[in-house]
Amino acid sequence: MSETENNQRNAGVQQHHTSGRKATYEEFDKLGLTKRNIDYLVHFKDALAETKVPAERQTAIIEEMTTEILAAQKKGITAKGLYGTVTEKVTNTVNPPRKPAGPMTKERYIIDASYNVLWFLILFSFMYAAMFWVSPAQAKQGGVAGITCIILSSVIAGVGMPVVTQLFAPGVKHKYNGLVRSIMMVALFMVWMMVFYGTNMLPAGLNPVVSPIVNVVIGALALVGVLYMRTKYTITSGLFAGRR
Repeated sequence: MSETENNQRNAGVQQHHTSGRKATYEEFDKLGLTKRNIDYLVHFKDALAETKVPAERQTAIIEEMTTEILAAQKKGITAKGLYGTVTEKVTNTVNPPRKPAGPMTKERYIIDASYNVLWFLILFSFMYAAMFWVSPAQAKQGGVAGITCIILSSVIAGVGMPVVTQLFAPGVKHKYNGLVRSIMMVALFMVWMMVFYGTNMLPAGLNPVVSPIVNVVIGALALVGVLYMRTKYTITSGLFAGRR
């Protein structure tokens, strides 16, 4: 392609871009937005178009922002005052910051506790199965925890994990100061230790050491449960917690 043809092509692209921007300005102007807010939306729309956000989602975002800006405009708040700079808004749109979970509700506690019980079952079951296979002689001498110990320890640790997490969760108005909450966390840990070592001292008839295959099966079933819960619920506290 010659230099003249290339210049003509670039000029055509620029003209198309300018024409598109003009139409966008006119579109926003009809909605009653101020010039400053229109400039913000136009630049945001251009920047958002450079991201991997789907076109349909981009349209929905712009419409939602337009509604919010119009409402804020009546209170004398500009788009920049509402969202920050265009760059900041694009970043927060593409990678929205995780919101604090807030106060623990009964329903959320039950979900998080159940999820964490399953995780501890996975960890203990696979760990002791591996120990049995690596050192079967030591396992037979009491080096591996029995099934009662594994289950009860997992339950205590699981139901306690959301409580411990909530003690230091951001965005929550805590009833006690940091020192008291730290003491409460240590107390919960001590309770778990007592359950763990206490159940492991039970007679073999009450706390049998099961085959490592049984441990693997329990761990695998618990893993299925964890994967199911992560697809169905939003886990907010505990082991590997995160939004689905």
